[in-house]
Amino acid sequence: MKKLALAPVVALAITGLAASPVIAAPSTDAFGQTNVQAPKSAGQPDATETDDTELDASVSVSPETISQTDLVEKGVTLTVTNLEAGDTVTDDATGETVTAEGDTVSYEIYNITGDPKAIPEGPIEFTVTVERGEQSQTFDEKFTVTADETEEPTAPAVDPKASLVSDEITVSEFEGEGLKFSGEGFTPNGSVSVEGQALPAQVAKQAEEQLKADENGKVTGTVVAPKDSVKPGKYTVTFIDDESGEKTEPQEFTVVEDATETPTTPAAEAKLTVSPESVTPKDFVQKDKGVKLVVENCEPGEDVRFVVNPKGNSSVTAFDETEKADDEGNASVTVYGTSASNPSAYIGDYDVTVTCGDDELTGKFSVEEDPNAGGSDGNDDGGSDGGNGGGNGGGDLPRTGMELTGLAAGAGLLLVGGTAIFLTKRRKKGVPSPSDI
Repeated sequence: MKKLALAPVVALAITGLAASPVIAAPSTDAFGQTNVQAPKSAGQPDATETDDTELDASVSVSPETISQTDLVEKGVTLTVTNLEAGDTVTDDATGETVTAEGDTVSYEIYNITGDPKAIPEGPIEFTVTVERGEQSQTFDEKFTVTADETEEPTAPAVDPKASLVSDEITVSEFEGEGLKFSGEGFTPNGSVSVEGQALPAQVAKQAEEQLKADENGKVTGTVVAPKDSVKPGKYTVTFIDDESGEKTEPQEFTVVEDATETPTTPAAEAKLTVSPESVTPKDFVQKDKGVKLVVENCEPGEDVRFVVNPKGNSSVTAFDETEKADDEGNASVTVYGTSASNPSAYIGDYDVTVTCGDDELTGKFSVEEDPNAGGSDGNDDGGSDGGNGGGNGGGDLPRTGMELTGLAAGAGLLLVGGTAIFLTKRRKKGVPSPSDI
């Protein structure tokens, strides 16, 4: 078996003819040859013997039409019959000569470049010459090369399906940004329509252009309701493949009212109420009277610090107490004097400071002589039994919030006439509101 190579084919245009171009016979770089000899017939002379039998060969080419790829992989078969041993067969497609060993020579001519497109489409014409001694026969043969068949991609069956991004949307969202959807199974590059049920009107938009599927039959877009055209309720949309008329299953969604924002009430500012702002010494030392300090609008559970400082009265020390604000953010104390025997010791002005979170609230009250009380017998100022200042009484504002009469000596309180003078607070079961004061 022998393979022969030919040069690439050159196309020759035929001017003025309506026929296809004629392809010149390829050179030996493009085609190969596979030689198949028929067995030698009995009684045939050897190739070296002289035979004057008249030459009457026949030539055939099969197939007459072949694809570019088959010319690489299979080739065309050239068959020459009615030969005698010693006859020679030459074709100008391969440029090779084959000597017959019997009555038939058969071989394949094929594209040996490995590239189907190296031999272009069109007829390949070549000449076959058969010689026997001085005799010669010439045959004009051809075969036609065709382009490889390309399988057209099978268009997917149209079976549209769609889904919505959400099954619930507000009225304003539906009329504004719209309801997004996606789908598949539509005609590739085909247009898609949207059909709404229970909607007065609606439009599907995709970048402000006609809604179309892509090359894979997929589609995305947004369904938007015209302004003031939709009310809360249940709705459905169906997507239609315009080319085939096929529809998706109806997609249901619910339009709901827009949420109404409840106006936020600004947080009330913390408030301090001092009542009364002026009190007589007699009332100030009564446990059920005194001065009420009420704070409102603190944070529930927050620490509320009450501080009462006497102004210019060195005999009375500061009151400092911390309470917890109740569930409504309120807290209160009642400050009063426990030295009922010497109420005039508390006469003077007092500053009130209350700390509530980041707020610092201030107020004041005064303990003043009752103008209707009449003259003094000299004992209202604390007497002179202790020799510690005559009529200048003294007192404390204890920090514990409980009456401290029994702890006076141990607490190191200022004494007037040997008696502890101090302020305390009265606890209340409930926090009074300003209207209670």
